[in-house]
Parts: sequence; structure tokens; C-alpha cells
Amino acid sequence: MELAAEASVVIKKLKDTLSDEITNKRVIEKALEEIQCVIADTNEEQRNSEEFKEWAEGCLHSLYYVEDTVESFALDIARQNKKWSFLMNHSQVLKNFMACKLTKKMERIPSDIKRVINKNHKGTGEQSACGSGTTTDMGNQNGGEAEDGDIEDHNGEDSAKFRLISPKAQCSYPTIPEREELVLEVDRKPLRCISDKSLWLDREKKAKLMSTNIPLRSISDKSLWLDRETQARLMYTNSYDDEELEMFGIREEVYDLVERLTMTADDGRAPIVQIAGEMGSGKTTLARAVYRSRKIKNHFKSGCAWVTIPKEFNKSDVLQNLLKQVGDSKDSVDLTPNELETRLLECLNGKNYLIVLDDVQSDKMWEGLRSVFLDSRNGSTLLLITTSVPPMWYVSTPNCIHEVKKLSEKYSWRLFMKKAGWDTWEEGKEHQDSKQRVLKVCCGLPLNTVLLGSMLSTKGDTNRFDYLQKILRRNWKTKDIVSLSYTNLPDHLKLCVLYLVLFPKEYDIPVRRLFRLWLSEGFVNPKPYKFPEDVVQENFDDLVKRSLIQISKFRSDGSPRRCRLLGVLHDYLLPKAQNIRLFHVHCSTCSTEDSFPLNVRRLVERASSKNIYSDASRFEHLRSYLSFNFQRKDTPAKEVGILLSRVITFGLLRVLDLEGVYKPSLPENLGDLFHLRYLGLRWTFLDALPSSVGDLPYLETLDVKHTNINNLPTSMWKSKKLRHLNLSHIRLDMPKHSDTDSLPTLLTLWGLSVDDDSPVKNGLDRLCNLREAGITFCLSNCDHLLNWISKLTSLQSLRLRSINDVGHPSHFGNEPLSLSSLSNLSHLNLLGKLPNLPENLPQGLKVVTLSLSNLTEDPMPILGKLQHLNVLRLLSDSYMGKEMVFPQGGLKELRVLKLWKLKNLEKWNVEEAAMEKLIEINIRCCNKLMSIPERLRKNEVSGN
Repeated sequence: MELAAEASVVIKKLKDTLSDEITNKRVIEKALEEIQCVIADTNEEQRNSEEFKEWAEGCLHSLYYVEDTVESFALDIARQNKKWSFLMNHSQVLKNFMACKLTKKMERIPSDIKRVINKNHKGTGEQSACGSGTTTDMGNQNGGEAEDGDIEDHNGEDSAKFRLISPKAQCSYPTIPEREELVLEVDRKPLRCISDKSLWLDREKKAKLMSTNIPLRSISDKSLWLDRETQARLMYTNSYDDEELEMFGIREEVYDLVERLTMTADDGRAPIVQIAGEMGSGKTTLARAVYRSRKIKNHFKSGCAWVTIPKEFNKSDVLQNLLKQVGDSKDSVDLTPNELETRLLECLNGKNYLIVLDDVQSDKMWEGLRSVFLDSRNGSTLLLITTSVPPMWYVSTPNCIHEVKKLSEKYSWRLFMKKAGWDTWEEGKEHQDSKQRVLKVCCGLPLNTVLLGSMLSTKGDTNRFDYLQKILRRNWKTKDIVSLSYTNLPDHLKLCVLYLVLFPKEYDIPVRRLFRLWLSEGFVNPKPYKFPEDVVQENFDDLVKRSLIQISKFRSDGSPRRCRLLGVLHDYLLPKAQNIRLFHVHCSTCSTEDSFPLNVRRLVERASSKNIYSDASRFEHLRSYLSFNFQRKDTPAKEVGILLSRVITFGLLRVLDLEGVYKPSLPENLGDLFHLRYLGLRWTFLDALPSSVGDLPYLETLDVKHTNINNLPTSMWKSKKLRHLNLSHIRLDMPKHSDTDSLPTLLTLWGLSVDDDSPVKNGLDRLCNLREAGITFCLSNCDHLLNWISKLTSLQSLRLRSINDVGHPSHFGNEPLSLSSLSNLSHLNLLGKLPNLPENLPQGLKVVTLSLSNLTEDPMPILGKLQHLNVLRLLSDSYMGKEMVFPQGGLKELRVLKLWKLKNLEKWNVEEAAMEKLIEINIRCCNKLMSIPERLRKNEVSGN
């Protein structure tokens, strides 16, 4: 239950914040642990009783009181230390006085908690606070952008593709459906040596191009002026693997819908098409596949827009969201619904858009929007995704309603077995009866099938079937399967998945961002001998395995880049998050202060905060502030400064995430936020940081990527807790001499610029625990830098770019790079002239990218030995030779190969048993290469 999870977080904060000498610390911990035991001893029926709900409210009050008391006291201590630093450091009397002050304040907390616990015993008839736990028929409730470190891909011309059957292709990330096809992309007509008859073109996938020959400084500067509306739309991408369509058996449905939507008016094109079906039938999955179709993109010349309708329908929010995607949203925040409608009609007049309205749940929602989409001047097509059963016949004619088909028993069973992790199923009567009950429970709905199978996959092989027998004893509906998937989670994962609800519905969440937010919120339980980042990765993988988190975009190496919470799960979890007051969402319907509850702990802003923060007491306990208000792209968000100036007074804020908010106003005394762990300013285009940001003692993440900030306070180097520092090609003024270690916990240093004035020796080389490093350097002698890097034995991802004083690629020095000691390195990206390719490359490399290396010797004898390599990119002038040979049996795990701008390459040979798992080849601007290897042609012919 959520209370048990919240209690574990408060216990963790208690241990982290207070020293062992503080009286009553362990007493309070024991009282909170008792709450967890009581919750574990209650069954589902008891938890639904009014007595338990009343008891839970009292527990929640106690938990938040403990959290507020402890963190407020720690803040008082910090402020006293800052004001009377000498006395506090040298006076034991003052220390004892402050300890006594906290003791008196906290000594009544255990008795208060005990009183609440005893009330539960009386109300529910429990005999003991702790026990062995009660197991119900549902089982044990306490059971078991380009992102940093990756290559930035930029959209280029469409390419021709050839698909070659490769049955051995496998996936490097367990959540990607297995591919069965090899994709070959070239930047011109089919090669002359291949018969046109044996090849077919696939225009569904857009080719990617990276202009590596542009000076790096130009790239950096240019990126700062990207359209912020485009950046905001990237949050709602639809990047799903084609195999998902095959898995759900909807490939033909996608084709039919695409054909229907691209019909001309003369052929009877309908202005409105509905996708209708039950909850969990896969309506949104089908619509996304249609939406991202290349034929759809080519047909709707004006563009496409996707809006998810919130359950608390607000016409203004929907219209403003549409305006952002199809027209000019400037100054739209103050317009009335009628004015917004008029502006939207003007934008749509004579245009040809595809507009998707997802999750239209009622007639009322449609009535509020129909005047826009039934206007005769609107030449666009509307795709409605409705949950109405039967569909809204009066909106579309019957032949323009697509009812999503249920899975056949064959598809449903195959999907269930795959998700559950079963290879075979016994033929006995008991097993066959269970199979039929499973099919009945799944009812042909993909959501039921996936959630039920995924939940079983977390059980051990020995008791998986027994657990299935238990949960099949009752009749299940979709909402019951969703509920069971959540209640079956361990406590430490419940808050993690609830936290996803604060993001807008169907929002694409950067995995990098989510991980660091979870850590900063204190949701990750530490494990001995493990980094917190490794634990959070385990938590994420567990939720993905349970299908509670969906990967919406992958990197080329198969690792997740973006994720999202399924809409059905968002609707189910939102009330649970609200019940424990996890966060408050401010949207356009929250027009007055009265709409704000008291004591908001996490504030999520999705609309302008103008004129609503005058009552500072409402934010006395605010821990997190996240803004998704991207409506104004040319006006600095000054209201952010108003809020922060009030919040700083209380000083309890842990998370400040303003990613994508245009130039938010940050107060100069930001450093007074003693508890701040996360400061996310990516894509804000800020020009400067308050100098006091270096005074934040617990700051773990500072992200200023895609900003105009060109320096950081030198006090940043004194930080003892900073773990992740993402910059925007910033040169750091690091003190050359210091008595203390600089940034001892730093794991990520991305976007750093180094020149001859940067202290490397006795400076940067004191950072010895880095896992990710992205460095652009302009040095007359790079020996010190490369020597430091060769000693970063924990390094997992490395990007090095050598440039000269005008920003053009330069040399990596005269000596070969020494990377053999970097045994943990998995991603390597080098841009600049190499004397030669290092012979002893780390054998764990999964992704290698070389640009402008000017290698004269064939790199494949070295690269071919990398047995774990998934992705190989040989980009602009990385190899200057005429012939390249992929050695026999080499590159066994290679899945993606890109050869771009190798202007001298004429001949390319692939020997026997090389690249057996290759699924994608992308060739660009290799104008002298007139054929592909014979082996690949044989595979293609055998596939036809």
C-alpha cells in the first residue's frame, strides 16, 4: 500500500538527515516500521473499510509531520551554522542545545504514532501490530532528445531501403520485440549489381543524418536556437517497433486505416473517423502506428497533431494544445475558449491536417469541440479514439467507425506465454483447464494479456503455475487486472510508479530525467555495495518487465531512451496518488487560490501561475516543483521567480525541474534551498545562474544543457554530493590547488569544454569516479587530458571531440589512445584525427562511433574482435582507404552498421559468419562503393 511505501521513504530520510546521537531517532524509526507491519497485516477487504481509511489518514498525517519536523530542524541547523559558523563548529554547548531542541520537538511523535496504530487495532479487530503477513486470494500483497551518452541523430533525406531476411537477429534489450528483418538504407537508387525484382522499397522509416563536418562550436550555438515548440512536441513522440504491430496482430488494421484516412474527397474521404473499443483493446497503440506512418505524413502536407483529452476535460487546454501544434500559440494563455476556437479555425482554414483526439470518453467532451471540426472551412481529417461502447454513431457514419478487433485465441495465448516467460505448456487436464481460464480472463484484450503474463514473469519457475491457479479463482475484469498488477508490487516500487502520474498523460518521459528525479525524491532504497544509480536501473527494469512502464523510444543500441505510463494505468493510479497527496496539478481550470489545497508537497504546473501565489503558507511544505508550462516561447517565465522567492523562505524544496520553461526567473538567494537535490534547467535558454547555486550542500543533479550559460560558480567544485553535471559546452574555472577533493561523488560530466587555460593536471584529474564523460577539447598538447581519461576505470560512456581554435576537427595527439584499462566502457564516440586506431580496445564496447578520424589502415581487424559490439558508425572520413574487410566470424553481436561519407571506399567484403545478427545497414555518400557484399545479397535472395 502507498502508506507503507511512504513510511519507508520517511525512514530513509530520517536516517540520512539526522545523526545517530539524536535522541528518539531509533524510537521514531521503530514506530514508522510498525506502521508498515500493520499495513502488511491487513487484507484487501479491511483496507476498503471506512475505519481503515480513517486510520490511514491519521498515519499519513503522522508520516508527513515526522518528515516536516526532521527536515525543518536540519534546515534550522544549517542556517545557524551559516550565521554562526565559528561558534557552531567549536561550541559543544550550542550543539547540545540544538539537539535538545529537536528532542523536545520530536519526543511526542512516537506516542502519537502509537495512538494511531492502536486505533487501527480497535477499528479492524487486529490482535497484533506485526505478524507474518496475510495472504489473500490475490497472493502476497508485499511480494516480491538525443540523450547524453548517445549520438545525436538529425533528420535528413528519405532513403531507399532493402529488407533482407535475417532469422538469427536478436534484441540486445529484453523489452524490444525480436526483429526478423535486415534493413539496408542507402542514399541513392538501388545499387546496379542487385536485381530490382529482388528488392522492395520501404519508405516508412525516415533516414537519419548527422552533419559531422560542421564545426562543433557552430553545432552548439545552433542547437540553442531550435524551435522550443518543436522541442516540446518531441515529448509526445511515437517511436514504436514494427514488431509490436505483429505481436498484437494489428498490421492489417493499420494498413486499412491508413488507406481510409488518405482517401481523397472524390473517393469519399470522411472528415471524422473513429477508433472505438473497450478499455485495454489497443486503440491508442493502433492510432500511434497510423499516426507515424510515412504515407500519413506525406498525405497530410500541413502536418499532424496529437492531443490526449484529460479526464477532467477542459476545452481551453485542448484548444491551446492544438494551437501549439498547428499554429501560433503566442499570447493564447489569456484568450477565452471562443477566442481560442476562432484562432484555431483560422489556422485550420484551407489546410490539410490530421488531428488525433485520444481518449474522448463522453458525449460532453465531443460537444465542446465539434464546432471546430465540423466547420466547412476545415479541410482536415479528425481521428477520434473513443472508449464508448457502442461508439458515438452520431459523430461518424457507421462505415467511418473502426472497431478494434480482439486478439484471436492463438495470438492471445502466444502473447501471454511470451510475457510470462514460458516456452512450453503441459498437456495435462489441469493445465488445459488453466489455459482456457487464462484466455477467458484475458478476453482477447492486449492489456489484460500483457499485464497478466508480465506479472507472472516475476514469480519463480517453481511457484509460477501455483500463483496462476490462485489468481484464476475469481472472475476478472480489465480494471481488476490493472489493480492486481499494481497491488502486487513491492512497496519500494509503488511510489516509483505513482510518481509517473505527475507527468501529463501519454507524455514521453526521458529515462535519464526519470532516474534522477526518483533518486532526488528519495524513492530508491540503498543496497550494500551498489551505487544508487544501479539500484534505480534495477527498479526501472522491474517495472518494464511487469509492463507497467512502456518504452516509447529506443536508442540504436536497444537501450531505452524515453518511456511512458499507459493511459489506462494513468487513470487508475491518479486517484491513488491524490489520496496520499503525493502532488497537486495546477492547470488552466485552477484559476484562483481557492483551487489550491493547503500544504502542497509537490506542485506540478501545466498552465500559467500568474497571480495565484500570494498566499505563501500554501507552500510551506513544498518539496518539489515541476513545470510543463511551455505555452509562451518568447516571454521569460517571471512567475517562477515569484514562487521560488516564497518557497525559499521555508527552504524544504528538494526538486526544482524547469526543463523546457523559457528563461525562468531564478532568485539570487537560490543557494538558501538547503535540501535541494535536483536542479533541472535543460532547454530553458537561461543566460546565467545565481552565484549562490554553488552553496547548495546536497545538490545531486545540475542540468544546464541547451542553455546560454557559459560559466559556473567556482564554489561548485566544493560540492560533496553532486553526482550528475550536464553542461552546454561550458569551460569550467576549476581551482588548481585545493586541500579537499573536488566533486568526489561526480559520476556524469557531459558537455565540458577544455582549452589550454583549463587545469587538467591537479585539476580535472582529481575527478576519478566518472561513469559518463563528454568532452570537447582544444589543446596544444592533450597528453595530460588523455592520460587522465585512461585512468577512469569506472567510465561507461565516453565522447571525445578534438577541435582547433576555429572549431574544426583537430588531432588527438601523436601517440595512440590508451583505453585498454577502461574495462567498463560500453559507448565510445571519437571525433578528430587519430594517429591510428587503438589495438587494445575494451572488449565490453557495445557502441563505437568514429568521425573524421582519417584512418589509413582498415579498422576492421581491430573492430572485428569486439564480440559485444551492437552498433558501429563509421562516419565522415573516419576511414580513408579503398577497401574494407569484415573478418570471418567477427562482430557476432552487431545489429546496426552505418557507413557515411567514406569517399574513397570502393570495395567492401564480408567473410563467412561475420555480422550474423545484423538487422540494419545505412549507407550514405559512399559514392565510389558500387556493390554490397555477396553474402548479404545471398541472404536477401534466400529471403525471397
